Amino acid sequence: MSSALATVDSGIEPVRVAVESRDLISAAGVTHLLKNSPRVRVVQDRLDAHVLLALVNELCAQQAARLRACGSPKIVVIAARVHDLTPSIAAQAGLAVPLRRADVNAERLIKLLVGGQAVQDRSPVLNDRDLQLLKLLADGATIAEVAARLFCSERTVKYALHQLLERFGLRNRVHAVAWALRSGLL
Repeated sequence: MSSALATVDSGIEPVRVAVESRDLISAAGVTHLLKNSPRVRVVQDRLDAHVLLALVNELCAQQAARLRACGSPKIVVIAARVHDLTPSIAAQAGLAVPLRRADVNAERLIKLLVGGQAVQDRSPVLNDRDLQLLKLLADGATIAEVAARLFCSERTVKYALHQLLERFGLRNRVHAVAWALRSGLL
């Protein structure tokens, strides 16, 4: 039995997704990826959709506010470029941090759209070590103090901080702590 028939037979309604993009080629590519999944149905009208999938080059404040105001219960944003202000722009509009287009594949996208991960949740995925690092920095700990508390070297702490800053497009420690506070992580 094909997976499409299995989905219909099991009574699970596919998630209706509206794809929004000014780039018709990107929209066509994402639509093609989604068409192959029995768990997702692409619809043209945003009002008929459970999820709005917005494809943007770079998320600006106006786009973020417009997306939030559209009234979709679930919004997924995929951006070609994520710069240092993107997390704060998204947080101010009440959106999740956009996914970088380079990090998205068909399986991950379908999982996000169907609800395997909370995409409207304002808190991005952070591991326990990242959260500990941010909490200690928020408490005013120095790199040496963080290293002592996490039982690692200062170099390891600096590398973990660097990775965190790069992953979320943050400028420095202060920006990371402010972003974590605004995102509800701390």
